[in-house]
Amino acid sequence: MDENERFLWSQLEPACVLRRVLRQIPIILAGGVIAILCAWMAMTYAYRPAYTASTTLAVSVKSSSYSSVLSNLSMSAEIAETFTTLFESNVFDTLAANSLGQEKLPGTLSATVIPETNLLVLTVTADRPDEAFRTLQLVLDNYDQVSEQMFQNVILRELDGPQVPTAPSNPLNRTRILRLAGMGGAGVVLVLVLLAAIGADTVQNTEGLRRKVDAKAFALIGHEVKNKTLHTKLHRVNKGLLVTMPVASFAFTETFYKLGVKLTYAAKNSGHKVFLITSVAENEGKSTVAANIALTLAQRGKKVLLIDADLHKAAQYKLLQHEPRLELADMLSGAAQYAPEYLEEQQLYVLFSRKASKQAAEQIASEHMAEVLRRAREEMDYVIVDSPPIALFSDVEALADQADASLLVVRQDGVPARRINDAADMLNECRGELLGCILNDMRTLPFLGGGERYGYGYGYGYGYGYGYGAYGHRRHSGGEEERKQTENRHG
Repeated sequence: MDENERFLWSQLEPACVLRRVLRQIPIILAGGVIAILCAWMAMTYAYRPAYTASTTLAVSVKSSSYSSVLSNLSMSAEIAETFTTLFESNVFDTLAANSLGQEKLPGTLSATVIPETNLLVLTVTADRPDEAFRTLQLVLDNYDQVSEQMFQNVILRELDGPQVPTAPSNPLNRTRILRLAGMGGAGVVLVLVLLAAIGADTVQNTEGLRRKVDAKAFALIGHEVKNKTLHTKLHRVNKGLLVTMPVASFAFTETFYKLGVKLTYAAKNSGHKVFLITSVAENEGKSTVAANIALTLAQRGKKVLLIDADLHKAAQYKLLQHEPRLELADMLSGAAQYAPEYLEEQQLYVLFSRKASKQAAEQIASEHMAEVLRRAREEMDYVIVDSPPIALFSDVEALADQADASLLVVRQDGVPARRINDAADMLNECRGELLGCILNDMRTLPFLGGGERYGYGYGYGYGYGYGYGAYGHRRHSGGEEERKQTENRHG
């Protein structure tokens, strides 16, 4: 659609751009270093120092008859200009070179007139300071024989003798050049990073989701750190972030409670019981979302079964820190009977797998999986199914056909929108209804407002690697009481 393809600044989230820039700092710095090295090589191999020796001459005449004429200042300057042409001509260059026994005079000879005077400044520029001085001295020693041929009554008188130059006349400010090169190189890379961030075909906010994705936004989940102290960060105490954890803020738990209420209404209106939670790719947080939805529904007194149907890389047993007595893979292969485990602390029924199964696709599509879901529909109020990523495995299509409805977890600034649309199209073609997308791990810059920031993030550092950092929010001391009050308001 044209609306989807047209770029709008409202689709761009500054926090995503900033995060991309911060991630590319090493590359930006590398661009500056490369520019510095190139500038250093250019100065080393291309720069040639030049040394200039100079002297000042006064133009005068020998004949008194000419004195009255040349006493006019403008006339003296005119003769000085004539000598300038003479010094710069090939005639003088050839005569002076012959006196040295060389084909060409070393260095470059030039003569300039000081304005409004009869003073002539003679300079010689050469690659070496001794050559510049020696060439200028030879010019001064031999100019008489050239000037006599041109002006017999005009003489040149030295006002100051030439000196050996001690420093180049074209010095390089190496420090400044290297600084500018480094800033320029880093700046070019920074511009490229910004252009890539601006042109990225990812979903960065709800406006981008609405315009780029052919599925509605079902819920927004913000960003929050799971380990909020230095000790917990270093030791990675919390492997995941669940609504039952003490470190979970009120904003975190309230966001999932509202998500559970919305899911309950959707189930009540349509009669759905089995909900599939999936994502396009790994590292989008679907497993944590599935676990927290199940826990939230269980806290409301519902009989909930959480099934970890990702038989490739199971994660739920790590999130809930529960070692399964029976493997779901064994039930699907016929080696064990349907027997959900009840977690007393979480008030939740679970069917987990720990070991990866080589026949995952066949087992998910088998009659045993259909029987598990049939039994679960009969015994449970809600069944939450955590599936593998759509882009990696074909199991999801079979699960979506057996589920009543599905939710697609989309991490902010994650996979391209076209891949999200492909996944949404696949889910729409299945029997289960696609309820919409959960825009996850939402981050905004605090000083820009950001009404979409709910203060929730999640992650764990294993399995598919759903591990996020974040900026945490302080947990309210009365969070549990506030949650109960909210629950009463919602009935």
